[in-house]
Amino acid sequence: MGYLTAKQFAEKWGISERRIIKLCKEERLNGAIKSGMVWEIPEETLKPSDKRSNIYKYINVEKRILVVNVQKELREYLEELIKKEGYISEFRELNEIKSNLEELEKYYENLIYFPTNNIDKREENFIINFSKKLNSESSIVIIDYNTNERNKIEKKLCTKLKKEIGLRINALTLDIPKQKEIIINYNEIAEDIMQMITKLKNTTGIEIKTDGGKIEFDKRGRTKYLEEGEFYKSINNCFKKLTKDSYLWCASTMLEDEWTEAPQEMKFRVINLEAANKGVNVERIFIFSKSKIKEFKKNKTLKIYMQSNIKTLFVDYDEIKEKNPKLLNIVGSGWDGIDKTTLILDLPEQYKERGYISKNTREVLKAYKCFQELKKYSKSLKEILK
Repeated sequence: MGYLTAKQFAEKWGISERRIIKLCKEERLNGAIKSGMVWEIPEETLKPSDKRSNIYKYINVEKRILVVNVQKELREYLEELIKKEGYISEFRELNEIKSNLEELEKYYENLIYFPTNNIDKREENFIINFSKKLNSESSIVIIDYNTNERNKIEKKLCTKLKKEIGLRINALTLDIPKQKEIIINYNEIAEDIMQMITKLKNTTGIEIKTDGGKIEFDKRGRTKYLEEGEFYKSINNCFKKLTKDSYLWCASTMLEDEWTEAPQEMKFRVINLEAANKGVNVERIFIFSKSKIKEFKKNKTLKIYMQSNIKTLFVDYDEIKEKNPKLLNIVGSGWDGIDKTTLILDLPEQYKERGYISKNTREVLKAYKCFQELKKYSKSLKEILK
């Protein structure tokens, strides 16, 4: 889906650019996004009916999605994707709606539903009653853990509503432990939900299973040793959650085989830069011998980092080895720390796995204190490599 500017839509519809901007501000052009000083509008947007016209009272031109019982961690990702697809989203709790549906809008395009009781009779009745606000092009997506009881009711609803209205009901089953300490990629789940709404146009009764990119922690607060794919996916997920209040502190030992142009490494650099650009406090210490300064002056990665908002520091490996060697033992093959809660550690090259993630308080704080000690020996990388 492409985007056009307010000026381009003004020419397309034969009305003033000022009028287009007013419609954007009133949120009457679904999916319109302000980028700096410019409004970007989905190119397939239909011209809205004039509110002064009587026709407007009888024709629904808005694409609304009701989302019921969504987790707060998932909501922000889902809200962003719904808006990007040109829909208006409403987020409610079932207990808030209760049996009174009159307070909701008259027409909706879709329902995204998270059951609270594996779809009991009350929830089943809500879905049936709400379906009267939908049409034959609509879709209901149910997101829940796998249970036989839920599956039976879902099948029953699929048959009933397909016959009576012609709408679709599909399910996203969460293959995720409820109790264990885990990392979940909520953006993945949100993308799967929107795919079911926008792509499965002619299917009903489809069930798709997702693990949400889950990463589980053991009793020590550590993940298992992760192979490359799992490791980088976990890093990406952790970095996406960074905010302006986050502190990312990283130590790299600059081995000869590091900083390649492999796709995984390139993506890792991009998410570092994205984090710094959105205001995250990012500090990176590069530990190598002074004898390698000439070699690393040509390093593309270091050049990119030094030109970014990332604070890049140099620590002389030989100096630390002489004055405070225990710090090198703690750094090991390098790590990325997030605030004082999470540590993403590289494994030595002899391991077939790439690394692991730790939320072990003792391990995280030990690395954090090590990082602060290393800073006492540090110099600006820009000055060293100039």
